[in-house]
Amino acid sequence: MEKIKFDIVNTKWGFVALALSKHGLRHVILPKIKKQDAFDALCLQLHGEELVPDNGNPLLKEMGVKLKHYFQGQPVEFIFKLDYNVATVFQREVWSVARTIPYGQTRTYGWVAERLGDPESKRAVGQALNANPLPLVVPCHRVAAANGRLGGFSAGPEVKTRLLKMEGAILA
Repeated sequence: MEKIKFDIVNTKWGFVALALSKHGLRHVILPKIKKQDAFDALCLQLHGEELVPDNGNPLLKEMGVKLKHYFQGQPVEFIFKLDYNVATVFQREVWSVARTIPYGQTRTYGWVAERLGDPESKRAVGQALNANPLPLVVPCHRVAAANGRLGGFSAGPEVKTRLLKMEGAILA
């Protein structure tokens, strides 16, 4: 089994867990109040790989700095090599489109589906975004329903609303 490097970053919003494989960034666990909770949530995402702490890894360090800035309300671009090896081809395509949505803006599930060349795949787009293991880096929180509702989010609607408000995409 592959050894997965990880770090847990203390941000203004809480502890964020990061996991890095030999192929790139694999998981981002959104903020938890306790460091142990972030670690436990990360462990639930793995597929039998061994976790190895590595707070000196340059990519993990850079990601940690960017996360701290992000959660202080600063616009950040998360341009990192990502490990999509546990994803389907469709999920990879959806996540790639979602990565093009700028900070502080939203798009609809239909917009993503149209970019994929299949306007009828809105529900499948939503399911792919729900399976996203890299929230913020793949900004699935920036995708909303066409009817003006926010739509789903793996961390819950409150967190999605809070992220979008922080980015200025929703007026407080």
